[in-house]
Amino acid sequence: MGILFFILCFLCLQFGKKFEITAVKQLNYVMFKKFSFIAELVLCFSNFIILSTMFAGADSLFFESFGIKLYRFGGILTALVSIIVVWLGFKKLLKVNIVIVPGMLIVVLIILVNSILWNAQFQIININVRYNTLFALVNSLSFIVSNLFFAGFIFAKMGNGATTKTNLISSALGSIFMVVCILGMVSILYYNQSSFAYDMPLVYIAAGQNVVLGVIARVVVWLGIVTTAISLLYQITNWLESYFGKHKIISIIVCILSLIFANIGFSAMINYFYPLLGFFGFLFLIFMSRQMSKMPKYLKAGKV
Repeated sequence: MGILFFILCFLCLQFGKKFEITAVKQLNYVMFKKFSFIAELVLCFSNFIILSTMFAGADSLFFESFGIKLYRFGGILTALVSIIVVWLGFKKLLKVNIVIVPGMLIVVLIILVNSILWNAQFQIININVRYNTLFALVNSLSFIVSNLFFAGFIFAKMGNGATTKTNLISSALGSIFMVVCILGMVSILYYNQSSFAYDMPLVYIAAGQNVVLGVIARVVVWLGIVTTAISLLYQITNWLESYFGKHKIISIIVCILSLIFANIGFSAMINYFYPLLGFFGFLFLIFMSRQMSKMPKYLKAGKV
């Protein structure tokens, strides 16, 4: 997963650098030409699915943490915060992530240490290694590709104006961080197998270890959900605004529809829709790779 993330992240950053990407429409036009509108529809649909998943995840987080399910409090609160940030400006999200990302790693490491030293429920389990290994590989591949699919534009925009060296270092650091976090979380789950019954196992485990740690874990996980929801809402709203205008009204309508769709439930959204997003992601990255290898640098920012 780390190697794949490094390659695809570097690809997106270099794509943005080469074609000076500043907008989603420009990105899709470079890759798909006259079929770019279809690509935009697929991307918008995919972002909508993940946005709904974030709202469903917020509902699960609040319900499992506080027993609050009345009027879908978690999802609605997340939607309101996302709308406010999108209205105020997307750049503020980058500053928030500077705090959230290290915080998430620290929480994972603390819970892991606690799990190993004090609260381990370690068991030797008889499993079919071949089946589970294949299942894990397929899901890992789908996870990375589906996430790079909706984050591709953000990476491409960040790559615009950056040097190849900067993009290379950024991709390497990002992949290392991701691998450390995932290894930590997988280890935590392995040592606390009773958590498998919960949508938010990390929060459940943290709360069982320490009250303060449980609160910190809830805050960090929720902020992670919020920042993801903000980036998705930003992309969907910007694309629809180019056709219909009314930036604020569109963001409200998108959130309402996503909240309705989120009724499917967090686990169901992950199980049934993420593999589809992984398939879309493969197509997206294949087209991006083709353009990087064949297409000369001719498209300047602002032409599309």
